[in-house]
This record gives sequence, structure tokens and C-alpha cells, in this order.
Amino acid sequence: MIKRLLAAGALAAATIPTMANAGVTITGISGNPGFATGKVIYTPGGIGGSASRTSQDLYIGRLHLTGVDNTTLAAVSFDSYCIDIFHYIQGGTFDIQAFSLPDATKENQLKRLLSATSGYIGAAAGFEQKRDISAAIQMAVWEIVNESGTSGYSLDGGLFQIGTTGSVAPTARGIAQGYLSNLDSFSASGAQSYRMLTAVNPVSNQRQVFLAAAGVPEPSVWGLLILGFGTIGGAMRRRRTTTKFAMA
Repeated sequence: MIKRLLAAGALAAATIPTMANAGVTITGISGNPGFATGKVIYTPGGIGGSASRTSQDLYIGRLHLTGVDNTTLAAVSFDSYCIDIFHYIQGGTFDIQAFSLPDATKENQLKRLLSATSGYIGAAAGFEQKRDISAAIQMAVWEIVNESGTSGYSLDGGLFQIGTTGSVAPTARGIAQGYLSNLDSFSASGAQSYRMLTAVNPVSNQRQVFLAAAGVPEPSVWGLLILGFGTIGGAMRRRRTTTKFAMA
């Protein structure tokens, strides 16, 4: 069975259950607009749940998630980036909760990064440029979350790195480094608020965060979700003879 990582991004025309009902089932995961490929490196190891695995060739880019509201049975869809490289995950049942990260500085950096870049993919010209920007945002998300410290982010060194192989190099990789170098110039929009999906089934620490326009009283009436990311995912993996790929 294919295992997939959940991730973050922009969502249009989705129906999200209210916080009180707080249940969705994700049944479909695909790429939007598509995936770059590259080598994800985490020198302490643990990629995909294997303690000894320090690198893996993965797909990298924004995921499109589809499923149903468990209360109303209405269709839901999300674009999302994953945040965690340590677990492969599948679709399943999720609760909607408030968003937080243990490190407040990294949480703010992610908000600023994703707020600033939320419209970049849609504004890009052509599939390749959209794919490169999608992969760049995903790589920057991973670097912020998985690197030690809260400054001096680089895809070339430290605990978390992206190798120079595959279609992430050099274009998407360079774009990602530019985002990381300019984090201080980004701002988290005051017109946004955040929510998190946490997995109920399969049981794990899967999480997915969404950014929505402030002042909207209930998730059920959100017409546009700007971003999301999953703390349990990091990659989609096919069996044996097929290519492995990651999303956040």
C-alpha cells in the first residue's frame, strides 16, 4: 500500500467542518501542481521512521488532499505542505484543532514564510516554474522545522540538507535558499488565522495546519484556505521498484 506524508499550501473552494464538529476523512493525496525530486538529508537519521536512514530520494512539493466532512459528508479539499520528515503517513480521520508549535520562533517564521509565499505558485508562469516554487516552499518549511537553531538557515549544511541531485537542483533549491535568507523581511498577515488537523485514524502525531482569513467565524464557511503543513509526513513512498517522493 502506498504511504503518504501530509503537507501545507493554498486551498480554493473547500468546505471545512466547524471546530465543534472537527472531523474530516482524507481519502485522496496528489501533487499540485506537481513534484520535483531530490535527496533529503537529516544527519541524525530517522527519515521515514528508520533510525539509521540519514538520506532518501523523495518527491518534493505541495500536496492536494481530498476527502469528506465526517458530519455533513460534504466534499473537502486542501492544498498543503508537510512539515515532518520522520514518518510516512496515509489518509485517515482528522480532528480540527488550534495551531501551535513547541518553538514559538519557528512557528512565527513558518507563518511569515507561508503568508509571504501563499500567492507565488498561482502567479507563476507555466508548469515548471509553478513546480519549482512549490518545491522551494516545501524545502524552506522543512529547513525551518528540522534544523537546529532559529537563524542562519542553509540547505547546504547543518542537521537538515537538500542534496544537489534531481530536479530540485539548481532552480528550486536556489529559490528555497532565497526564501530562507529573506525570512526577516517577510511578515505574517494580520488578516490570517490558523487551524490544525490532528490524526485520529490512523493513530499518530499527524498534523495539518491551515491559514484562513481572519474574522471568518467558522471553518465551514471558509472559501479559501491559504496554507497548511503536516508534522508527521515528509514523503510519499511507492514500493520497491518505484521512485520515492516527499511533500510537506
